[in-house]
Amino acid sequence: MIFTGHYEHIIDSKHRLAIPRKYRSRLDPERDGAGFVIVPGRPSTTLWMYTERAFEELASHAKSTLIPDEDQLYFDKVFFPLAEYLDVDAQGRVLLPEKMLDRSGLGKDVVICGVRDHIEIRPRGEFEKDMEDALKQFSEFQIRARDAYRGN
Repeated sequence: MIFTGHYEHIIDSKHRLAIPRKYRSRLDPERDGAGFVIVPGRPSTTLWMYTERAFEELASHAKSTLIPDEDQLYFDKVFFPLAEYLDVDAQGRVLLPEKMLDRSGLGKDVVICGVRDHIEIRPRGEFEKDMEDALKQFSEFQIRARDAYRGN
């Protein structure tokens, strides 16, 4: 599933976040799984949510071995213990892990962004500034992305 668009939302006092209806309506439990997996994002003030199946697919790309190299071992030892499975409740909300919220520093006002294969939860105040800065350089990034896609 491809996620696009952005939506202003609030994380409530019980750490629940409503998933936008436009995303929920396109989810297929057979294709996408029943819930989401949330992980620390980049930069550290963001959280990333993948559908259950997308996360499994991405995780399966890293080869398992009895003797992983140091970088892979370090990444796996930090990343996977921080990843959390999230159920979607009857109102279309997920319960965000308190420790993950604390580590990210996210407040209650957030923007939920579609970023191709995942949903990104970003601080609302940073979102507009980041977009202004990014749009100034968008043409350059667009050309570089096109060239990378073409293998140039």
